[in-house]
Amino acid sequence: MKTVIGVTKTMRNLVVLACICSLCMSVSLQAEEVISFAKHADGVDVLVGNRLVAEYVHTEEPLGRPFISNVKTLDGIQVTRNYPVTKKDQQDHPHHQGIFHTFSQVNGIDYWHMKGITKHRQMTHAPNAKGKPLGFIAESVYLATDQKTPLLKEVIAYQFVVSELGLLIVVDATITAEANNVVLGSKEEGGLAVRMSSDLRVETGATMLDDQGRNGGRDIWGKQARWVDNSGKKQGQWVGVTLMTHPDNEKLYHWHARDYGLLTANPLGPLNTAPSQTLQLGDSKRFRYGVMIHSHDSPKSYQPDAAQKAYEKIAK
Repeated sequence: MKTVIGVTKTMRNLVVLACICSLCMSVSLQAEEVISFAKHADGVDVLVGNRLVAEYVHTEEPLGRPFISNVKTLDGIQVTRNYPVTKKDQQDHPHHQGIFHTFSQVNGIDYWHMKGITKHRQMTHAPNAKGKPLGFIAESVYLATDQKTPLLKEVIAYQFVVSELGLLIVVDATITAEANNVVLGSKEEGGLAVRMSSDLRVETGATMLDDQGRNGGRDIWGKQARWVDNSGKKQGQWVGVTLMTHPDNEKLYHWHARDYGLLTANPLGPLNTAPSQTLQLGDSKRFRYGVMIHSHDSPKSYQPDAAQKAYEKIAK
């Protein structure tokens, strides 16, 4: 007993430090273990503990496209616009469901505005809440105007990671031509898009910044950037979304960003001016993105650059 009582201050500090490190490791492991998925007829619910943090919808009426909606921070603050849209939301652009991946010019068909149908075909990897990665892989098909003939197959792997910075959603999309002469246009509406919560718009006092220091949709629109962050004060926290691109993409993506709450990383730019790309049967293109859903006590407590680094490390 005397030996224990006589432990030096330095030794006590080391013991405390070891305990803290052990606790942090335990919390980190537990955090990943609490991610779970509830599969149902229309899609997949994503939960952290008992909290629903996102809803993946692959089947709805009328048919449009798969998307992720009603996305929340780990402490339960919603960052994407309500889906379905409520009376409290702006009523514009009802096709902005939350987080979605699509293109507005495929053989002249506008899938962004859901003038064409992207139909869920199958889950190629069922929702997995054990081991790594935690997530699922979904396959969809872009249908021609007859709503029967497939033009593109789209396979998207979604990975969900609880990190120190927030909830990271890793999105890895591959499109493959299922017909010859499938033409992709460079229209601004295309790529991975996020529609922000109505109270997290630049128009209502939020901020939109990119990695080059540009501020607001007017300065960011059409430019190339690694990431764009849209954040603001909500329920006493500094919350928002950082939409990121991967360094191994074919090129640095251009951005379709709007102050009414839209972030879009477009891989086909320069927007509206790049030449169209034609895919032949079997040709593929891969697009990689990260989405950090974050909540902190102040703007100084969160750095989008740190989120980009975390995403790149995890997405290796």
